[in-house]
Amino acid sequence: MHSTSLALRRGALLGLLLIASLVLAACGDGDAGGSAASSDGTGAGATVSVVDGNVDLSADDLEFSANVIQAPAGEAFTITFTNLETQPHNVAVLTEEGGDEIVRGEVLTEEGAEDVVEVPALEPGEYYFLCDIHPEMNGVIVVEG
Repeated sequence: MHSTSLALRRGALLGLLLIASLVLAACGDGDAGGSAASSDGTGAGATVSVVDGNVDLSADDLEFSANVIQAPAGEAFTITFTNLETQPHNVAVLTEEGGDEIVRGEVLTEEGAEDVVEVPALEPGEYYFLCDIHPEMNGVIVVEG
C-alpha cells in the first residue's frame, strides 16, 4: 500500500509540473520567432515614415524591417529596398490585399542588393505592400494629410 501511495504522489507531482510548464509556455511573450519590433524600432511590427521623399525598407530572415509605412498624401516617394539575405525578395504596393498593383519592384536575389521603388502620389487611406515571393511578408502604407 505504501508503494502505491508513493507512486500516486509522484504521478500527481509530475502531472502538476507538466501543467505548470505548459501554462508558463502559454504565458510567454510570443517572440520566439523574433517577429516583434526590436528596441531600435526595426523588425516586423515597426513603423517607419517617409522623410524627404524616401523611406528605407529591408528584408532579412523572411521579414520586412517594418510592417507599417507612414506617407504623406499627394506626394510621390521612393522606397529604398535592400535585400539583406540570399533569399529572393521584392516589394510590391497594391491598392489593398489582393488588389490592383500600384508599383512592383524587381526581385533581388543577391544579399546586399538594392532597388529604388518609385511610388506615385497616393490619396489618403491604407494601401498594402508585400513580397511577391513570400506573401507572408507584408504590411500597410498609411497615407495621411
